Formats: sequence, structure tokens, C-alpha cells
Amino acid sequence: MPLHGKQRIGLMVPPANTTMEDDFDRWLPDSVRVHVNRMFSPPTPAKSLVEALQAYGDHIEDTARTMAQVPLDVMAFGCTSGSFLNGVGYDAQIIDKIQGVSGGVRTVATAKAVADALKELGVKKIAACSPYPAEVNERLRQYYTDSGFEIVNFQPVDSEKYPMDYNQFPPEVAKDLALSVDRPEAEAIFMSCTAFKGAAESIEAIEEATGKPVVTANQATFWACMRALDVTEPIQGGGVLMRERVAA
Repeated sequence: MPLHGKQRIGLMVPPANTTMEDDFDRWLPDSVRVHVNRMFSPPTPAKSLVEALQAYGDHIEDTARTMAQVPLDVMAFGCTSGSFLNGVGYDAQIIDKIQGVSGGVRTVATAKAVADALKELGVKKIAACSPYPAEVNERLRQYYTDSGFEIVNFQPVDSEKYPMDYNQFPPEVAKDLALSVDRPEAEAIFMSCTAFKGAAESIEAIEEATGKPVVTANQATFWACMRALDVTEPIQGGGVLMRERVAA
């Protein structure tokens, strides 16, 4: 029986990511609560984003061990690039680490949650976008190609036009990029990065404009958590995935 009648999610996010917990709060049903912990951050700044992402995975057991002191029903590794960083199978390694120190609490990782959501929607050809630098985008394309998807078009955020942190983007950046990346042959649109501010708010507007399902990192992670909790009620504001595809 969940504590006090509520089921509980333990969400682990990169240190500066404020977007993901805001998005979870947007969708959270009354029967569920979310508890948040920050992933490990080196005492000296990482030399690259790849180095920082690697540190999240390398130290996730410490983060998860602290998080698991809360009586949780599901845990989530809330970083897309951090879970696809080293290819297909790396996400499973992270999940195994978390479950190993949490007593086997059900665990989801964002990169795999996205792949599972796209498969649930029955799509193979996707248009994708992200706010990442080139070296991370290469890994994104490899992971989702190896996961069985064809990326028919891909575009990153213009870093010269928008040099600020992902969490600080004006809300229209994600929406405009997702609309621009769409192609006739794309069956769905994928917006990567759990810190991509504005992505969640724009899901339903993009779906209405394109007639195609939209998958974002935070939406897919939340959807995977709801499935793990056996929450089957439709959730508004999260596109077709959460209105019609919540039940397993």
C-alpha cells in the first residue's frame, strides 16, 4: 500500500535542471507525489558536456542511494543525453545501478522511455530536435537509429542566436524548432533534453498544427513512470501519448 495512499516518484535530475520538475508538476495526478534529487556535479567545472554527462552516470549510485531513503514506488533517471551517452545498453546499466542500491525499486531512464513511447505510438520515421552541441547530437542520432528509428530530419537550437542555458530559453524556441524540423514523411516529432524549456508547453499546439504525435523527454519519462505505477487515467496537457496511451 502506498504511503498515506499516495504513490511516490523519485526523480533524479542534472544539477541546473529546473524544467523537468516543473513539467512533472504540470501533469501530476492527485494520487502521485514526486520527490527530486540532484545528480552528482564535480567540484570543478567539467571540460565538456560529455564529461559532465559521464559523471552523472558514474556517480548515480550515490544519488540514488540518498534518493531511496524516501519510500518510493518508482525512480527516474531524468536526463536524456546522460542515458544515451554511451549507446544502446548504457541506459540499462544505469537502471541496474539504481535498482542495485535502492532495493530493486522500479526504475526508468529517459532515453529508453522516449524509445518506448515512440514504439507505443507505432512510429518508425521521426523528425527530431535538441538544444545540444554537435558531439552530443551525434550520440543522439546513433542511439535512436540503433533503437530502430529512422531520423528523417534533425536540427539543433541555433546556439549563436540562443546562447543561454537550456532552462532559460524563451518558450517559443522549442515550439518553433519542432515545427521547422517536421517533414511530410515524419510520423512523429521528438524534442530531446529534459532541460529543454518550453517543450512540454508546446506539445498539444504542435500536434494540432502538424496532425502528428509529439514526444518530449519529460513527457516520455513521466509517461513511463505512470505505467510503472499502473496509473491508467488520461492525463491532459501531455499530447496523445498521455491522453490515449497511458494504460499498459
